[in-house]
Amino acid sequence: MKKSRTTITEIAKELNISPSTVSRALNNHPAISSKTREAVIELAKKRNYLPNLLALNLLKKRTNTIGVIVPEITSYFFSSIINGIQDLLNPLGVNMIIGQSKESFEEENPLSAHLLQSVSMAF
Repeated sequence: MKKSRTTITEIAKELNISPSTVSRALNNHPAISSKTREAVIELAKKRNYLPNLLALNLLKKRTNTIGVIVPEITSYFFSSIINGIQDLLNPLGVNMIIGQSKESFEEENPLSAHLLQSVSMAF
């Protein structure tokens, strides 16, 4: 049976504080005491807490992800372009999803639609 991820709510219950206090502590909010912040961070590390990126993306209304479609990944030209894009994105904390169209409109059209659904956040 797969163990579920630790949530802010679980950390809050264990420390007898509110989930919003846990969130503020994890985000280094100035209104949270250093004692509370340290307790939250220690428990989060102990429980291997990872933030829910989907929830954060919804909150921020952005994914920090771009989609790139190339005709073929094995081509030196396009692999060089992909490497260059990745080199520019890494320092910005932006991720890239790569699609390969195989120079076919029939493959590129649904791939483009899927990437738009995966990457963009329309609000």
